[in-house]
Amino acid sequence: MVNRKKNMKKGRRKTCSHEFFKGIPKDLLTEVLARVASTSFSDLFTAKLSCKEFLEAASENYILEHITIEKFPVIPWRISHGASSFLDRCKENGNPEALFRQGMVEFFSSKKPESGFQHLKNAAIKGHAEAKYICGIILVCHGGQFKQEGIELLSSLKNSRSRQRSIKECRNRIKGILQSMWIDKSEAGNGPEEPKNHGRTCNCSKFTNRGWIEEEEYTTCDYCVWDHEATLFCKILRARGFGIS
Repeated sequence: MVNRKKNMKKGRRKTCSHEFFKGIPKDLLTEVLARVASTSFSDLFTAKLSCKEFLEAASENYILEHITIEKFPVIPWRISHGASSFLDRCKENGNPEALFRQGMVEFFSSKKPESGFQHLKNAAIKGHAEAKYICGIILVCHGGQFKQEGIELLSSLKNSRSRQRSIKECRNRIKGILQSMWIDKSEAGNGPEEPKNHGRTCNCSKFTNRGWIEEEEYTTCDYCVWDHEATLFCKILRARGFGIS
């Protein structure tokens, strides 16, 4: 008799919980799950098991756009079919991290610079910090009419008050990704060429014979700062064997 009462209470609790979520609009549930997914893959999985409404909402493509995939290796040498399919779905649904990873591989290692840069640009538009950094560096190195766009992109990353990563953190993560790539010299993509001097007259330091600049050392001349940053970045690419001049 006692066990029956306990079971009845459990049944009432489940019904109340189920009815509560049933009354919430699906769009709101999807938004909640997207926020959960953006910080924890495992928490999303737990939420999906909690009730039918969350399970249904979690199947929306919007979740795949926002879900974190940082626990998956950037360069997946060995990966299951299920994991590979999941990552492909994330990319197809505009997940910024998935787009960034695809862009890095295509631009620097697969001789697909156009599509690679487009993936990186799409990730940058969505606010991906490392994508903004590498797009800015590529544009600065490209020079001409693109250089100003690259400088503005890098400067916006530096000046953003709500940024998730510092310039140094973006640089170090991208260095790590490049170091993890297997480079076939006959198949390697071309990295950007070192930028030419911007030709402007300024009174700031040109950082001659110096290493990476700490952010507190940045001068008011963004042209000098990002020329120096891009030049050092190209040296990393040269060391990795990418075909840059």
